Amino acid sequence: SCNLTGLWDSTEYSVAVRCISNESIFWSEWSGEKSGSTKEKAPSEKVDLWRVIESSHSPGSRSVHLMWKPLNSFPPSGRILGYKIQYFPENKTALKMINNSTDKKITLLLNEEAHIVSVTAYNSAGNSPEAILRIPSADEKTAQITGTARTLPSNEEVVVEWVVSKPEATEYVVEWFEELEMDPFSRSWQYVSNSTNWKTNKKNFKPFVCYNISVYPLYGNKVAAPYTVQTYVQQKKPSEGPVAHTGIPGKNEVTVTWNKISKDKSNGFITNYTIFYKPEDGKELNETVNSNDQQYRLKSLQANTQYTVYIMANNEAGGTTGEPKTFKTLKL
Repeated sequence: SCNLTGLWDSTEYSVAVRCISNESIFWSEWSGEKSGSTKEKAPSEKVDLWRVIESSHSPGSRSVHLMWKPLNSFPPSGRILGYKIQYFPENKTALKMINNSTDKKITLLLNEEAHIVSVTAYNSAGNSPEAILRIPSADEKTAQITGTARTLPSNEEVVVEWVVSKPEATEYVVEWFEELEMDPFSRSWQYVSNSTNWKTNKKNFKPFVCYNISVYPLYGNKVAAPYTVQTYVQQKKPSEGPVAHTGIPGKNEVTVTWNKISKDKSNGFITNYTIFYKPEDGKELNETVNSNDQQYRLKSLQANTQYTVYIMANNEAGGTTGEPKTFKTLKL
């Protein structure tokens, strides 16, 4: 007999035996295989837990979307059968509620009090350690941090750096998602320890899409208010230009207005707008205005003259013009 050691938990093995006699140099054939499985052990790691808090349509309540990543320990301790979710008001432990889920997400409807939530993974051998987060009360104020987001010149990584006003933060959570994404469960996150910067490959982001990146400081199980930045990993010129509108022209002036380019069409951060205008049979002129402006008064125009005007929206990758508009200044 022989005891096989150093085997992985919850793993099926096949075993075969062959023999040799003391007087021979030849081994026998292998025996038929026998299969057996080692026992499961309770998960030894906590789930990677995060949450998104949304105001509910019902007064005095909030939707808290909990999500967690599957355990990635290798070799695995066993097959995860489900997750146990516990939550209760911070100062009312006796009001503990328990839910079970086989999915890696759940939405809780909580009131405006601070709550403690925990998630435990379990298999046939037992439970994992609890992953615990504190949900702040609706009116709780916490100090924010400051920081910057930038894309490295190599264009291979996105880097976020931040400064902490309270240095005793134990950990940070970096959360990122597409700005136009409405599903809270589509967010990505990563815990950061012993560092005030984070970087990831830009392949984790889509080009020409605006992302919100937030950094949350953690003080124990307390999550403080985040610092949020927006970034594009790659920009291209806008998909469409602004449509120009003119008010009632005067003798020598007219006010031009336009709407901002929507985020799904801008393909980058709009840096400015350029207004091109040209009198009939004359030279084209232009004026450049700030990206926050949505109107501009053109002055020193010729009286009783037809003009053509159009607007270009610019980002760092280029500009796109909208449809031209014609108007005629007054004679008197």
